[in-house]
Amino acid sequence: MTIRIIELHPLLLIVCATSYVFGWFLELLCLLVIVLIHEFGHVLTAKYFGWNVTRVVIWPFGGVMETSDYYNRPLKEEWLVTIAGPLQHIWLYAVIIVLDKLWLNDALSLLLIWMNSAILVFNLIPVLPLDGGRLLLLFFQQYFSFYRTIIMMAIWSIVFLLFLNGILWINQLYSLQLMGISIFLILDNWFLWRQRDRFLLKHLLSRHLRRQVKRDHICILRANPNYSLSNIVKEFKRNHYHYVYIEDEDLLSEDDCLTGLFGQAR
Repeated sequence: MTIRIIELHPLLLIVCATSYVFGWFLELLCLLVIVLIHEFGHVLTAKYFGWNVTRVVIWPFGGVMETSDYYNRPLKEEWLVTIAGPLQHIWLYAVIIVLDKLWLNDALSLLLIWMNSAILVFNLIPVLPLDGGRLLLLFFQQYFSFYRTIIMMAIWSIVFLLFLNGILWINQLYSLQLMGISIFLILDNWFLWRQRDRFLLKHLLSRHLRRQVKRDHICILRANPNYSLSNIVKEFKRNHYHYVYIEDEDLLSEDDCLTGLFGQAR
């Protein structure tokens, strides 16, 4: 598995040009280095587990590791890959303190500490696709169905962002940058909600092809004979193997359901 490219978002190129004109290029460079270290925490952990990481995209306010393996790997792996990004900021604090003792001036040291803290706190906001939102999603997926948690987190993220923006507006802490970031995150979650069925099918197809689900967590579902397979599989949980009891008819295993579902799709 290799990363094909580290891609700069077009908006970042505009920010770079603006920073150069106004003399903020050093500050922007420091910010980008911290963002890259954060993202490569995700990348190196994902590579350790054999994930298919295709690229890293750097935005003006952060970055994202693009992979087809989110939602399709064991929960333990996703926990570790997700938390690996925020953990990089811990040792970065130590590096900044050491550099401050050696040759950095106090102003630059304080700026680096502020940037490191800002990126860490921003990424831990509990909305998707930020790390805090992914951690919250993984927590819910231990108790609720995959399909339900996608809907819950998309709605929660949009509502939380609107509420947070309202609080900032009331306290006169709003800015164009915050508005742009908020719009981006809201649209991303709106897209997630609109594409919830596609995300479910990708997740189920991965389960069907890889057969990675262990049978030490068994979940028994009861379904009406009139229920379609597409409705039954919406109740499937991650990290569980399912048996579906069809009233007065039959008992289907998860493999039976997935084979029937994708057999019908063909």
